[in-house]
Amino acid sequence: MEQLIKLQNIDTKLKDLNDLLGDLPSKVEDLNNQEESTKNTIIGKKTRSKELDLEINKMELEISDSSGRIGKLKDQLFLVTNNKQYDALMAEIDHLKVEKSNFENELIELMEEKESTTHSIESMESELQILSEDLNIRRKKLNSVIEESAEERKLLQKKRDEKIKDIDQNTLKTYNRVIEHRGGLAVVPLRGSACGGCGAHIPPQTVSEVRAKSAVHTCGVCGRFLYNN
Repeated sequence: MEQLIKLQNIDTKLKDLNDLLGDLPSKVEDLNNQEESTKNTIIGKKTRSKELDLEINKMELEISDSSGRIGKLKDQLFLVTNNKQYDALMAEIDHLKVEKSNFENELIELMEEKESTTHSIESMESELQILSEDLNIRRKKLNSVIEESAEERKLLQKKRDEKIKDIDQNTLKTYNRVIEHRGGLAVVPLRGSACGGCGAHIPPQTVSEVRAKSAVHTCGVCGRFLYNN
């Protein structure tokens, strides 16, 4: 039981070191993921922006080509000699006008998407700068806290590795399971006739044996190991 108490003291100190970090590691990880996601989104939008430039250029050429063909056909109207030729030219001109109008509508949509994409990129790049600055501050703070506690953590871990060699493996498995599920506290003192962890009542016979250190007992409710303080 004495070895378990010493192990709990070591684990409590290790937990205190981890608690010093608070939620900083998870915050840094979240910001890292957010930064990476934002960068990838910006890359995707820039790729789309380049595609839009090509599509806009292509559409402008299509409109220019349609305008040129319409102009040539209008010039031919002065050369026709009968109504049939005139009607055929007008039908083709009307077709080209519809085609040109469709191109113009598509061009407007492309230009609107281009404007929206450009605005989105600028906005996200501004957000990324703020995010990266915040992330850099938190990284420095996290690294500083880790460095400050690194030596102490190393010594405690070494002590822990040595201590667990003196503990029965089945007992150690139970201890590790309890400490994981009970907030880092697997060994607690008796509080009168109650468990010092959850407050549950401990049977008189068990209390006597714990005080006499004649056997290793656990709380029947929370599973923590009990000792006499």
